[in-house]
Amino acid sequence: MKSSHLGALAAAFTLASSQLHGQDIALTPDQLKFNTNPATGSQLAVIMGHPAKPGPYVVRVRYPAGLKAMPHSHPNDTLITVISGTLRFAEGSTFDESKFKDYPTGSFLFQRANVPHYEMATGPMEFEAHGTGPQAFNFVDPKHDPKNR
Repeated sequence: MKSSHLGALAAAFTLASSQLHGQDIALTPDQLKFNTNPATGSQLAVIMGHPAKPGPYVVRVRYPAGLKAMPHSHPNDTLITVISGTLRFAEGSTFDESKFKDYPTGSFLFQRANVPHYEMATGPMEFEAHGTGPQAFNFVDPKHDPKNR
């Protein structure tokens, strides 16, 4: 996600500063506030920290059936746990559904920094991502970047 996408996300999400400064974070699913991720069209809730800012973050991401994230990379490693549904994931610079491997509920993925990859969901799917920011979406093909449309 380029910095303009991160700015849009930062404006869209709020997180009490007390959650990062000396207090525990305890949330139930109904307390998560999902907003549209401008880079992919998925729904994203910031749980802790913020991917646009330096430091650790945790986000929850929801894909509706059929949503595709075109080939992109991130400047930092990302840890993914599939919460529900099945994440279809592949590495590479060209979107090719024949390369997908399916990761059902409970699966874990480690996405290495700067490695192009792409994903999709054939049914509703949710995952949690952890990492260290600032994080970004860097699309392989600039025409897939929403800010270029």
